[in-house]
Amino acid sequence: MSFVARWRRPVGPWMPWALVGLMCAVLLSTVLFIRRSAVEASSLVVRGMANVLMHAGLDAFREGTGPPSQQSLRAFLEAHQEGGLRYVAIIEDGRVLTSVGEGSLGEIQDGAQLRIEKGKGRFIHRLRKPRPDPQAAVAGSEPPPPPPEPRRNLRIGYEFEPITALELTDRSQHLLVIAVVSVMGILGLTFAFTRSLAQREALATELERGRRLAALGTMSAVLAHELRNPLASLKGHAQLLAERVERDEVLRPKADRIVGEAVRLEQLMNDLLAFVRSGELRRTGTDPNEVLRAAVEATGETRVEAHYLPGREHWELDAGRFQQALENVLRNAVQVSPDGRRVEVNVEREGTSLIFTVRDHGPGIPKGDEERIFEPFVTGRLRGVGLGLAITRRIVELHGGSVVARTHAEGGAEFRLTVPARGV
Repeated sequence: MSFVARWRRPVGPWMPWALVGLMCAVLLSTVLFIRRSAVEASSLVVRGMANVLMHAGLDAFREGTGPPSQQSLRAFLEAHQEGGLRYVAIIEDGRVLTSVGEGSLGEIQDGAQLRIEKGKGRFIHRLRKPRPDPQAAVAGSEPPPPPPEPRRNLRIGYEFEPITALELTDRSQHLLVIAVVSVMGILGLTFAFTRSLAQREALATELERGRRLAALGTMSAVLAHELRNPLASLKGHAQLLAERVERDEVLRPKADRIVGEAVRLEQLMNDLLAFVRSGELRRTGTDPNEVLRAAVEATGETRVEAHYLPGREHWELDAGRFQQALENVLRNAVQVSPDGRRVEVNVEREGTSLIFTVRDHGPGIPKGDEERIFEPFVTGRLRGVGLGLAITRRIVELHGGSVVARTHAEGGAEFRLTVPARGV
């Protein structure tokens, strides 16, 4: 088989969801990777900014032995304020001597490494390196000059706002939010698209079914009209012939056979007319129990076990046609059930709907044929033309309801005829 032929094979309903799921997974993975990279880059930017401030402080306050003046600290803060510096403090023995700016060093300890809390970076380092020891001079050299005044053990602390790092993190966060919203939007659009596609396919299937039924109905109506008069004549003459040869042991069975076949053809013609019949229903206030009881009596009470509504109710039904729908299902159920097993039928109310359930004890419905059995001329029996269930569905749908068939978990087939209340 060629690649093109394989590509044109119909795919299952899960395929669009699989493709969309893969696309969403790739999108989220990419954004999460970018987010993680942005966080790592932000950390590097913060450490780089701290390193720049440290070297700038060492260069600015290199000279002198005492603490820098308030004016020099303010000038240093203003020079680096655009870069994110917010607070500078001179510390000696854990005590703040002087500071400028708005902020604090919090609980950071003297000599501690860089700490980042709530979007702010804080660190402390030694302000000046100690002078070299004059005793370490090389022997034989000139005597060292008198030692200068020793430098004080001063440290400088910073609080800064890593603007670039925060912008990078915020942008990655926004990108993640946009990605999540996009994924949700894609999933929503996919759901709407698949639902619309399913509805479109169902509508197309229903339209095709309607066209086939209309063509079949036209053909059936023509056939029934053309066959009615010849069939009535054939049946009448066959019955007269059977009466004439009543005592003839050879000819009487043959005449009866002709009459029987004529009756069967007449029933087929009636079924065809019932199938193509699409006039308005004659709904009246009807007790569902009475409709079911009449269908059971017509089928045979000895083979059917019926359960009725506990009280008398009035339901808008075309009693005659709905009885016919029930009879068709009950007859099929009786024919497929083994001898000694009774067909079970019950009527109950669920919310605003009336539910008729018929269960037989036959072989059940072949898998995949749950819808096909309702098509005209589909039957699994040797006798019959397969119009009974098609007529049943037609009648129930005219009432605004639906018919569902399935194989019962304990064996046999189960049919549910659902009829909503009129106007619901």
